[in-house]
Amino acid sequence: MTMHVPTMSLREFDDAQRRTPPGLAERTQRLRACATRAAWCGCCGVARRLLWLCFAAVRHGDDAIADMLLGEAEHYIGAGRHPATCPQMPPRPARRDGRAPAQGQVPGWSGLPGPLVAATDASWKRGTCGVGYVVSDGRWGMRGWTFGPQDPTGPRRVLVSELRAVGLLLDRVEDGRDLVLLVDSLSALRFLRAWRRGDTGLLPDGYDVRPRRSGADPSLVRLARQVVGRPGLRLEHVRGHSGHPLNETADSLASIARRRATETFDSTARAEGLVEAFLHAWHGTGGIAA
Repeated sequence: MTMHVPTMSLREFDDAQRRTPPGLAERTQRLRACATRAAWCGCCGVARRLLWLCFAAVRHGDDAIADMLLGEAEHYIGAGRHPATCPQMPPRPARRDGRAPAQGQVPGWSGLPGPLVAATDASWKRGTCGVGYVVSDGRWGMRGWTFGPQDPTGPRRVLVSELRAVGLLLDRVEDGRDLVLLVDSLSALRFLRAWRRGDTGLLPDGYDVRPRRSGADPSLVRLARQVVGRPGLRLEHVRGHSGHPLNETADSLASIARRRATETFDSTARAEGLVEAFLHAWHGTGGIAA
């Protein structure tokens, strides 16, 4: 049974929107019909509840939480099932390859002094995986895929996925500047530290080391060489789901990447919004957990 969420009056919506920061306010305008008219659409009801919470977060001065709540509302509007009579027409996202890596850089954080700090993470669920990374200078990336019968990963899929997230990061972030890498998987960290010591032959049990169909070396074989060859790389453990802004960003990007492997939605816009919000929290606390 779907819980009925009352619609807002036009005045109520407009008043709340006027108190919302400009970037968020522009996005809430696209949900105007959901907020004020789509009374009996269950999909819009969920989005409307999230929009209520978004406006409440703005009133309490927590724009980062408001941004995340609005992003979830936008997802329900875009990916949910609306009845034919629903006045809130979902946007038509551009067609894209959900398995191809997506990456970008939010402006405003490049050129800052000191070492770069990055976090990586993986998300695995029912045969579909996503990996993501974020860097303190605004760079981010993610990739998702489904495991097939010929997949070379082996039985330790979660561990291999965590390591592949690191590989995605190091393929993007050039050598030559000190890099502090935050990893929440102790198993992945043990392999990374072993490679750092030069034990590049150590690989997860069951991982297929034969060359891939493209002729390239397996990704973890290449990653082991990258780790041992980067003198400015420092590895640190961060406890997952502890509120650390960079770790939470990487976790969210991995989840988005996993979903975009099987769903169609505007994943890039959601990723950019999360990265920007969490980086504000990271830099706002001087580079420590919020």
